Amino acid sequence: MNTPKPFCPTQQNIKAFVLGCDPTAFDKNGNRLEFEYVFDLGNDERYFKGVIENLNQIGLSLDEVYVQNLITDYQEEETSKNKEWFQLAQSYIEDRKQEFNKLDPTGKLPVFLTSEVIYKALLKETEQSIKASELYHNAESVPIVANQNLLERPLIPLYRHWNYNLDKWPQYSRHLKSIFFLLKSY
Repeated sequence: MNTPKPFCPTQQNIKAFVLGCDPTAFDKNGNRLEFEYVFDLGNDERYFKGVIENLNQIGLSLDEVYVQNLITDYQEEETSKNKEWFQLAQSYIEDRKQEFNKLDPTGKLPVFLTSEVIYKALLKETEQSIKASELYHNAESVPIVANQNLLERPLIPLYRHWNYNLDKWPQYSRHLKSIFFLLKSY
């Protein structure tokens, strides 16, 4: 079983990182799906369609992001059913931090988080987590600043779940457009 590669059409064009949980997915018969690239990008965009739509709404295309999973290896269970996911995620954080730092040594490019569980895994122990709906309702709490998280980069929730499609959150969408504009201008 091969580990899916990160997806990035052109590394010189990276304006943000997008971080998923892990590559684990199953078909309707319970068979594990294996991908060449994370989220099966480059082959089938259905696992990433909502994120692509949200990126487009804030002025980014798939060609401008570097997509990776926090946990790069396949798991026996999908994230929501994996009781060891959070503990395992802790062992991958330093690898993602180094990977992102090689691509952006400034630490200024933000990381879009595709799931609340990633946010909770990356938040420093001294910080209080904020529920997804509260983050989306109180956009001023975003981005989660670098000194509050283990990647030491701005974190921006951009959750995959359909409830968090930016069409449903116009204030949050406007806020992301404005902060992303500021982050791009550094």
